[in-house]
Amino acid sequence: MKKYIALIVLALVGLTSCEEDLLVYDTPEGFIQLSAETGTITEDTTDPIITQVLLGTGTNESGVSVSFTVTSSDPSRFVVTPATGTIDIPAGEFSADISITPVDNVAADGDLDVVIELSSGNSLPIGIGGEGNFNTSRTITIVDNDCPVDINAFVGTFTVFENFTDGVNAPSGLVDFFGESYQVEMALQPGDASGTKVVVTNSAGFNTYLPDGTVFQFLACSGAILIEGGDPVVAEFAVLVTDGSSYDESIGELQVTGELGPQFGPYQFTFTRQ
Repeated sequence: MKKYIALIVLALVGLTSCEEDLLVYDTPEGFIQLSAETGTITEDTTDPIITQVLLGTGTNESGVSVSFTVTSSDPSRFVVTPATGTIDIPAGEFSADISITPVDNVAADGDLDVVIELSSGNSLPIGIGGEGNFNTSRTITIVDNDCPVDINAFVGTFTVFENFTDGVNAPSGLVDFFGESYQVEMALQPGDASGTKVVVTNSAGFNTYLPDGTVFQFLACSGAILIEGGDPVVAEFAVLVTDGSSYDESIGELQVTGELGPQFGPYQFTFTRQ
């Protein structure tokens, strides 16, 4: 009989010991936390990345208003919804969504970390179990999809080679028909934070090839060139309806191709740094 009593005592002691190791959350009013702590999204995606605000316990009979902050080194590169820094979990619901939608720019400005954090002054305790330690913030990385370009390779004086590439006018250029000569200067566009734009002006003593003030933007990842303002008028003669462009930083050269007006045929111009 004594052996049975000893076994019961040991069992009770063991049960008490295990219960002491259990983590019990005593938060009958509920607590709030965020979904997974990290996430990645590329800046050219049109779909936002979602962070859920979760109500951990409670019945939520009247709804919960949750305050949060969003911080980064460049807020212009994304849109937060809701933008107010407050989100409501409606009555009867246990989650609400904060969305981050990236802004696709053409600047090689690197990856960006965006931190979403629950505010400490919320009406409910924050973090898993209301302990304030885990799932109170989430870091989202917006991955830059733009490639760097050595814009200084396109600063200076450039020779102009232009010609028709097919049709009855090939291989002559406007310089042959008009007896003109072309040369241009290219300089960094003032105030351009992207580091991808140059302004074109015609060199003194040469004929006008492109309108002064024409802006080229180098689309680094695609290797193409955007001409701001649309298709240019070349040699004060006709609009070049562009259909392709490319550049080579190693030699400071760019090329644009297209149709010169509706009747003159395929045409191209190439600028090469002197």
